[in-house]
Amino acid sequence: MKKREEQRFNPLVGLVVALVGMVVLLVAQHIPNRHGMEENLTQRSEQALRSAGLSQVRVTFTGRDGRLEAGSATEAERALDIVRALDGVRAAEAQVPPSLETAVLPVPPSVLLALTGGKVSISGTVPTEDSRTALVAATVATFGAEAVDNRLTVDDAVTDAALSGLPGVLRAVGRDTRDLRAELTGGTLNLSGTVPSEARKVAVLASARGIGAAVVDGLRVPDVQRQLTGLPPLRFAFDSAALTPATRASLVKVGQVLNANPSTRIRVDGHTDSVGSATYNLALSRDRAETVLDFLRKQGVAADRMSTKGYGESRPKLSNTSSSNRAVNRRVELVVM
Repeated sequence: MKKREEQRFNPLVGLVVALVGMVVLLVAQHIPNRHGMEENLTQRSEQALRSAGLSQVRVTFTGRDGRLEAGSATEAERALDIVRALDGVRAAEAQVPPSLETAVLPVPPSVLLALTGGKVSISGTVPTEDSRTALVAATVATFGAEAVDNRLTVDDAVTDAALSGLPGVLRAVGRDTRDLRAELTGGTLNLSGTVPSEARKVAVLASARGIGAAVVDGLRVPDVQRQLTGLPPLRFAFDSAALTPATRASLVKVGQVLNANPSTRIRVDGHTDSVGSATYNLALSRDRAETVLDFLRKQGVAADRMSTKGYGESRPKLSNTSSSNRAVNRRVELVVM
């Protein structure tokens, strides 16, 4: 009976049971710890890849060993350098699925429109004859058939990305634009050159940004001060603040320039000749400036874009030694602020 009890309660069996229990307990504790570590490494890897512009790379971890799936060999190499540098990563490998390695990437169209002195050359590659015809027709409609040199070619290997929006950009450019370069390449539309006004530039960019391509804005507008200075002078009759017909006609053009460049602010400076007292001439110069401002306001130029200043006889353009010189000095000048 005693021998049977010794066999039944063998200490070695108890030790084995205890060891097995400890192993099971350790494994049970390790599983969630390992899962947390893998999740942490995955999240940190994904964040680092996103920051490097590689958000399409997939990453998983088994323990501290990472596995990456990239779209190309170059992408895989960059991603491995990033992941391997992270704390806690023991090893990492990457693969490119065969379907991605052999895939033929779409080739966007390339179109260059170069406008110089009213003559326009259009070249590049489009996918179909229809797209070529449509783009040439839009160019001709904008600039005239005699001005267009068509050098477009057709290649069905390229896509039609952003092509359908180019005619709208051309219409926004307008026939009076003389110097422009518009190049659609690699999914980006690069614009450079000079358009007639600020309002025209806004219209061109609005149309360009709606075609589905990135836009690089290199457009310029003519200097507004130079445009205003180039208009006929704003002169007045002797001892008068009334607008002459010639001054009124010139102010219509001034209004057009200012309305086409709505961010421009001006100061309206009034002047007189030297006949009369300085006090009287100062008041007359202010009246002339106010008369011009009021006319421009009625032309649609916002009053808060304009201010006035009278200089009287203190700033003659010419010496007041003759009637013709004094006629030049009876004027208003517009200064872009």
